[in-house]
Amino acid sequence: MTGVLVKLLPSWQKLLFDDYLIVNSQLPIVRKIAWVYTIPHLVIMFVLIIVGWRIFSPSDFWVGSIYGAAAYLVYSFGSKSILLKNHRRGINFAKLGSYRDAILEFQRSYEFLDKHQWLDKYRCIVMLDSSAVSYREMALCNIAYAHAQQQENVQALQCYRRVLEEFPESELARIGVVQLEAETR
Repeated sequence: MTGVLVKLLPSWQKLLFDDYLIVNSQLPIVRKIAWVYTIPHLVIMFVLIIVGWRIFSPSDFWVGSIYGAAAYLVYSFGSKSILLKNHRRGINFAKLGSYRDAILEFQRSYEFLDKHQWLDKYRCIVMLDSSAVSYREMALCNIAYAHAQQQENVQALQCYRRVLEEFPESELARIGVVQLEAETR
């Protein structure tokens, strides 16, 4: 899948993928990691391990650390499943090829996170997420992608331009604009 995506891009854009981890999927899922966000994750995990050890098993550190690590995982997966439910639904609809439904879910995700911007801004702590790309930006890019999959290039281009207005550094949107403009010529 990675090879196919990279072959579709003009040569100067292939260099952009050096910073990305592309997950094998039927959809082009790109994740850019902000490695500095791992520091708060490690601190939170360490604190939860210490708390688990002190509260649940003061006599055995290893048993207590299992409780702390479990609490970390429950918090991480639980917060994402609750706060990003529309985003996940959108991804699932897109995987099924139901792009209209995906667009609706991504719009709901964007509206929720736009209303509560602090959740997205502090996602490294609130959701224990190390993504360098905000979920609002992802939602808008996913909407544009879904439009493009339906051959609605005008709407897709508008969405990508909106992303660039809100997130001027968005490499995904820049790539999308270049691709769509090249297709319309």
